[in-house]
Amino acid sequence: MQITKRWQHGGVGIIVVQLDQTSDEAAKQALSKWSANEQRLFWTYRLENEYGFIMAREKTDVRMDRLLQNTVGHLRHLLDQSSSLHKGHYAIGSATAYPSSIGRPAEAVLYGAFKEATLAAVQESGREIGEIHSNSGQQEADDSGLSSPIGMLAKGFPKFDLTACVSEVGKLFESNTNLAGAVICDQERPVGLVMKEKLYQLLAGPFGTSLYWNRPVEKVMDDHPLIVDASASVEMVSSLAMKREHAKLYDVVIITQGGKFLGAASIRSILECMTNLRTEEARTANPLTGLPGNARIVRELTRRIQTGRAFAVIYADMDYFKWFNDCFGFSQGDALIRHCSEILLEATEELGGAQGFVGHIGGDDFIVVTDIACGERLCSRIIERFDRSVSAFYEGGSLKEVTDRSGRTVDQGGVSLSLSLVCWEGEGTVTPEILSQAAARLKKVAKSRKGSAFVSGGVFEKHLGEERV
Repeated sequence: MQITKRWQHGGVGIIVVQLDQTSDEAAKQALSKWSANEQRLFWTYRLENEYGFIMAREKTDVRMDRLLQNTVGHLRHLLDQSSSLHKGHYAIGSATAYPSSIGRPAEAVLYGAFKEATLAAVQESGREIGEIHSNSGQQEADDSGLSSPIGMLAKGFPKFDLTACVSEVGKLFESNTNLAGAVICDQERPVGLVMKEKLYQLLAGPFGTSLYWNRPVEKVMDDHPLIVDASASVEMVSSLAMKREHAKLYDVVIITQGGKFLGAASIRSILECMTNLRTEEARTANPLTGLPGNARIVRELTRRIQTGRAFAVIYADMDYFKWFNDCFGFSQGDALIRHCSEILLEATEELGGAQGFVGHIGGDDFIVVTDIACGERLCSRIIERFDRSVSAFYEGGSLKEVTDRSGRTVDQGGVSLSLSLVCWEGEGTVTPEILSQAAARLKKVAKSRKGSAFVSGGVFEKHLGEERV
């Protein structure tokens, strides 16, 4: 409630600070003093060496993005001044959050902002060790489904050893006019970047050539370039690249594999790839609900299987939907399908978090991919909301007789929802087809019951357990 009141004046700012294990007490005291004196902060947390803050703006303040930038700059200055352990032994990430224009819950918006700020802090700290590790959290952070690895865009790029002279780099640029820059490595590990245009600007200044020409390239390189692992998603890298300061906006992105230099990708190639991926996503999305269609669903399931981590799949199917269409018309049937998709999205966002995925198989069939831990709770929430709201689609009239697909009258109070919950523990060979077959077996059991129900079981179980709602 505090947050939803405060962000009406131009949003709120999220700041995440991660201190290195070597940070001394002075840095922690400076952070504590800053948070106590910063009047715009209204919520804080601490988890070991990670600190989180939410700040609001006053009506007379500059825009939230500028206010956040100024605040983070001031905080960096205090941390640098407080200790001999300067930047590199702490990392700061930030993000803004605004009221959703499409009705997303405040909790979901803030979760996304904290995730963005934390990822930025991880990326900043990762620069010191030469790469952003593509761990499970970062893989799952790819909400859009654009999970193509950045490694596919890696191109050959000149590299020099950390001990090379500026003159060596300069001569290469002079003899190869098409080169954009060069990566600086320390034993195959990228540690810096020299962009040709910036080097020329430096050398063109007063005494530039005489000052720098014979000096180590380490003195002129950007020692905080954007470095990512080849397995990181194009979507994530694009987001990180676009958040860089303006002077670095068009610098290449360095790509590593196993910590060693693999290649580089230009911003143009990344944006072109993003455009192509988004076009493909839009082309294969279901036109009625806008949810990912079958091609995207198969890719998502395949990606989850390849990670080797356990997950759950929920298949949702409306019962007696044909009867509903015949009684109330296709327009109302389409409205009910869209309503069902909204229930699935909202419930998955609330309980499934960033790991949740919702797809539209076709007609009145949907799929949800989520964590095993929240699978049953999610099924219960979906059924509860569906049963509570579906009567509004009967146009206030009394229900006619419900008939099945064969035209037989059945004892049923209207449209219901059957869910099959398939759990894969990360063991045994599975494919999207095997998951679908397991779901079909479970769905038969759910549909044999009167009213909405869900049935759960493992992929390879022969005697499947059952839960009813």
